Amino acid sequence: MENKELEQEIKKKISNIPLKDRAKVTALRYYLNKCKQADTDMETTCDNIQSKYDKLSMPIYQRADEIILGTAQLNEQNLGLAAKLLSEEELQQFNQIPKESKAIPDYWLKVFKNADLQELPLTERDCEAFKFLQKIEFTLAENDSDFFLKFHFAENPFFKQTILEKKFYYEDDELTKVEGTKIEWHDGKNLTKKLIKKKQRNKKTGQFRVISKEVDDESFFLFFRSIDISNKEKFDKLPEDEQISLQGQLDVDQDVGREIVDELLPYSLEYFLGIKEFKTEDDAGAEGEEDDSEDDEEVEVQTKGQNKGKDKKKK
Repeated sequence: MENKELEQEIKKKISNIPLKDRAKVTALRYYLNKCKQADTDMETTCDNIQSKYDKLSMPIYQRADEIILGTAQLNEQNLGLAAKLLSEEELQQFNQIPKESKAIPDYWLKVFKNADLQELPLTERDCEAFKFLQKIEFTLAENDSDFFLKFHFAENPFFKQTILEKKFYYEDDELTKVEGTKIEWHDGKNLTKKLIKKKQRNKKTGQFRVISKEVDDESFFLFFRSIDISNKEKFDKLPEDEQISLQGQLDVDQDVGREIVDELLPYSLEYFLGIKEFKTEDDAGAEGEEDDSEDDEEVEVQTKGQNKGKDKKKK
């Protein structure tokens, strides 16, 4: 319920209260409104602080990207932690070897695999493409609300672009629009589609033939879809099931986008090393519970070279 409607409803309810008690209710509302305003002020302050430190973090992430890509010069400053991580003997050997700066192999692939994002986990086919992911760039818009993610890839056999972008646009703290790069896939390399073979029976002859059909497939690269529900009047005219579907996709995109910004970027090394595990609130609540349900198994014929399942481990 929007604020105007809520105020009207409260006014209506209060008018039904006996006049002798109405003054008390009005006074009570005065103080409770002050509490709500304090909560609103706190949220605004927290948002401003987060925006401030997000901006301070950006040049630091750039330095970290240079280490991952192997373009930064290793020196005494950025190797300052070596003394804490190595034994005396290892430190002596470490100081004698040449400090060559090389890219860390499959860094972001390992980060995403170990994080195992629940909403859009990497499939086996996605993993092959993620081997070419070099860095993820985060930018906060001037309004301190909208933000943008750029995924930088090396030239690869899957798609033509080297940068895939995702933009998040907010209205009154609500995500209403996302814009993603329309991926130009190389022939036969679309990771969001799969080719299946089905048997088809000829009604006249009774003979069977095998036909190939392209269908949608699960993939992290669905993240780069575009969704716009900013036009409320237009959105409200859509069928209810379509509204639910679009809002659900938008919620997934927001969750994944914030998980990348708030979790994977600052803690990428911990995920790369496999010592940190991403958990949602639902995971924490379900910890220790056993799943006794049985799932139906669906079997389909896939073309040669395609994955037979997602590379996903249940935590």
